[in-house]
Amino acid sequence: MEYRAHLDTNTAFRYHWLVWQLTGIIQPRYFPTYWYRLYAVLVNILVTLLFPLTFVINVFFSKNLQQLCENLIITLSDITANLKFLNVFLVRKELQRIKIIFEYLDKRLNTEEEYRQLKRAIRTAQLSFCIFWAISTTGTSLSVLMVLYSEERSLLFPAWYGLDWQNNDLAYAVCFTYQLVALVVQAIQNVANDSYPPAYLIILTSHMRSLELRVRSVGLSPADNKQNMFLNEREQQLDLKKFNDCIEDFIQINRLYDMIQKILSKACLAQFICTALVQCVAGLHILYLLDESGDYGAQILSLIFFLAVTMEVFIICYFGHYMSAQSLALIDAFYECGWISQTLAFRRNLIITLMRTQRYAIIYAGAYIPVDLTTFLLRYLQLSVDNQTMHHNFGGYWPLLAHIEIYALT
Repeated sequence: MEYRAHLDTNTAFRYHWLVWQLTGIIQPRYFPTYWYRLYAVLVNILVTLLFPLTFVINVFFSKNLQQLCENLIITLSDITANLKFLNVFLVRKELQRIKIIFEYLDKRLNTEEEYRQLKRAIRTAQLSFCIFWAISTTGTSLSVLMVLYSEERSLLFPAWYGLDWQNNDLAYAVCFTYQLVALVVQAIQNVANDSYPPAYLIILTSHMRSLELRVRSVGLSPADNKQNMFLNEREQQLDLKKFNDCIEDFIQINRLYDMIQKILSKACLAQFICTALVQCVAGLHILYLLDESGDYGAQILSLIFFLAVTMEVFIICYFGHYMSAQSLALIDAFYECGWISQTLAFRRNLIITLMRTQRYAIIYAGAYIPVDLTTFLLRYLQLSVDNQTMHHNFGGYWPLLAHIEIYALT
């Protein structure tokens, strides 16, 4: 069909691949290998390695508990972002294999409805990238504006550079320029880091939905979409071939799910741990320390980080839950296809397939924590509220509370 040739679900990740090429993970075809490797090494040493190192060192120069909390919030968030970026580098070969499976599944479309819902999924995945891009651009711009309109000389974020930038104009220009460039590069990295997990889940879910439509149509009359109880031998053979094609597609989708589980497992685990730690530190900072200091700017910054890490977890849990629900719908489709009037070979293949569909697909963070709305609602919101109350009343025990919260997630 004509629309098959025009559909490529890999375009949903076009912006992500561009970011990964710009940040030194995946080499473009047109770029010489030697020069690209040199470029990748320089970018990742100067930004991915040294930029978070300035935050880590600055933590040890904190003068009081309030500064420690402010530095920890930024440091933990940045380290997590770099760990997710490193994870992309480690799974880049799996990302290439996923592209091949998507290309195969794109050619299996049979109806206009499948085409339309896949097109919607592509637009949704691209829109998620654009939303993260807009949020990141806004946050970076606000950071620059806060520095420009600050009454005192300051950097975009508190960091250690080993230079007297507060009293030396040249040192300040060097530190500010480096931090601005590194912040822009890391902001671009973070956009891809945060948007590629939901994007892959969106497209996986969409292909599950397409297969569900194909499975449900097996054995049904095209005229009234009801099960045909009387089939001749030719119709039975056609349905058998159609069903066997669906089984092959189901095998490919299971391979796709296993690969996506592999690339998201460590990234989601890092995000969960980071969120638990940042929520603890930010809660202590907002509800306990800032009541005494009255630093509303720092309070707003901590609140923004608190909401940001929580929203990152919510988004991945939402699309993980949506994917699991679609997996259940796909399993139901095998039970509900028109199998009654089919051949013995058809029913034998159906039984074997049903034996392999007893467990629905669900993404696990660290191969243990389910990535779904149940995890978010029952573990994150409840633990966050409880721990913020404990922070407010027992602020001196916040390290123990952080340990309890991370342990509760597992």
